[in-house]
Amino acid sequence: MALDALTLHLLCGELRQKVLGGRITKIHQLSKEELVLTLSGQGEIGGKLFLSARADAPRIHLTGEQYPNPATPPMFCMLLRKHLSGGRLADIRQPEGERIAFLDFDCRNEIGDAVRLRLVIEIMGRHSNIVLLTEDGTILDAVKRVDMSMSSVRQILPTGKYTLPPAQNKLWLLSHSKEELAEAVAARFDGDLHRACMKTLAGISPVVAGEIEHYVTKGEPCGELAPAQLDRLRFFLGQMQETVTSGDCTPTVVLDAQKAPKDFSFMELHQFGYPFETRNYPTLGEMLDAFYTGKDAYHRVKQRSADLFHLLMGRIERIERRVAAQREELTACAQREELRVCGDLLQSALYQIQKGDRVAKVPNYYSEAGETVEIPLDARLTPAQNAQAYYKKYRKLCTAEEKLKALIEQGEEEIRYLESVFDSLTRATGEDELAVIRQELCDQGYLRRAGKKGNRPKMRGPLEFVLDDGYTLLVGRNNTQNDQLTTKLAEKTDIWFHTKDIAGSHAILLTGGEDFDAIPVRAFTQAATIAATHSKAGDAAQVAVDYTLVKNIKKPAGAKPGMVVFEQNYSAYVTPDPELCRRLQKK
Repeated sequence: MALDALTLHLLCGELRQKVLGGRITKIHQLSKEELVLTLSGQGEIGGKLFLSARADAPRIHLTGEQYPNPATPPMFCMLLRKHLSGGRLADIRQPEGERIAFLDFDCRNEIGDAVRLRLVIEIMGRHSNIVLLTEDGTILDAVKRVDMSMSSVRQILPTGKYTLPPAQNKLWLLSHSKEELAEAVAARFDGDLHRACMKTLAGISPVVAGEIEHYVTKGEPCGELAPAQLDRLRFFLGQMQETVTSGDCTPTVVLDAQKAPKDFSFMELHQFGYPFETRNYPTLGEMLDAFYTGKDAYHRVKQRSADLFHLLMGRIERIERRVAAQREELTACAQREELRVCGDLLQSALYQIQKGDRVAKVPNYYSEAGETVEIPLDARLTPAQNAQAYYKKYRKLCTAEEKLKALIEQGEEEIRYLESVFDSLTRATGEDELAVIRQELCDQGYLRRAGKKGNRPKMRGPLEFVLDDGYTLLVGRNNTQNDQLTTKLAEKTDIWFHTKDIAGSHAILLTGGEDFDAIPVRAFTQAATIAATHSKAGDAAQVAVDYTLVKNIKKPAGAKPGMVVFEQNYSAYVTPDPELCRRLQKK
């Protein structure tokens, strides 16, 4: 899943074609380690350049995704706006064999003089970074500052000099012939071709090394490389050289059995068998967009909403423990009939019992055998008082049972509500959605209200999908919007979709008054699939989705946001499909 130096080489070529010469018009910092630079130019020059120094997803590419602009820009973003705004992208370079790209910008300083600044993106796992340099290599600042306590070899600090990471002494694919490369790999071969390639060749990812091994060995173990295998190794390395040199690559993403992205490469991948499948993309930027979109949205929201996640998880766990304890108490209440029987038996045998007795031996007339039973007594009480004591315990347990059932039902309802908020939070993609969720939790008493009471956050409209049969499907982003969709926006003849007994969004299929039975089955299936994807069960293999006419939906008085009841529903069993959602979502 690593973006290797070969892919970066191709990406630099792709960027030269599409943004070289463009001027920076906007700079946004989405999170601590992610930037979006918007460039515009003449003709087809321009686009949004995405840079990430996240340890689990470092990369640079053009993106077509829409990212919300944070309300308050971080300091590094302000620094970039100060120095790079209006600057023209003059050059894009990659040091040989390194996962590093240099972006040179022609800018103007505070007094109007022309200067050249350099933005460096280092794609090196947890050591990834984005650094702003002057023309002579002086560091202005970086997304991640690295001092002596973090690295004694290479520091990244303002006013310091920028240096490249230490060389690894591996062979760069484009600087040697295929024969030299093959001989070097064969010299390090010890029975594991994958390991030999990783040790010998610079700038290849594990998936590329795996593809080399798959082509050369055909999946068969071997103690040494046979002449035919060496020929295949030379041929494959030559093909890779030709692909990288010409730029005629085949961006490919590998999907697992659940259609989740597993890996990617700049070339076709054949090493993965069933149940994996591959999907090709026109450009490397589109490939990386498709691969990282879901992961990135979750990561950014998780950063900004860590306190909400912590609050919800803690509250759900506490309620679950409380409900579990109440269930145990409710189980104990099942013994109340024994207490009533003891009271009845004592009442029928008062004349046989004396005050001070600790045990009463009385016949059990509730049993057909009529056997004698022993009933513990309180020696301080009279026989009648002992009988009344058993009746009192019986009545207490009867009352406790009623209250416990109500408390358990209330606790389960609260858990369902909090899980629905948690589900909305995991799918939130912007500050506006987080603000609405915070407001909802304030309204329900889970958070203290911050700011003025009447200052309520604004939110984008619901997600909109255009199905293949032309129908529009609206999907709520959170509980507040779910209520608006179902109870205010939707017409009675529209169709409501929701995952069965699972937290998720309300989805409304707009029918325009068309008869229920006239709607194509494909529209129902696609609507149910989208509803399942936008739910807590979005990663499941199969999900039950309830659907019914909106006129059958009722909002009980006092119910929490997003909570409704319905009748006369149907159910569909579908498999969540994020790719279908991406294809049908209205941009």
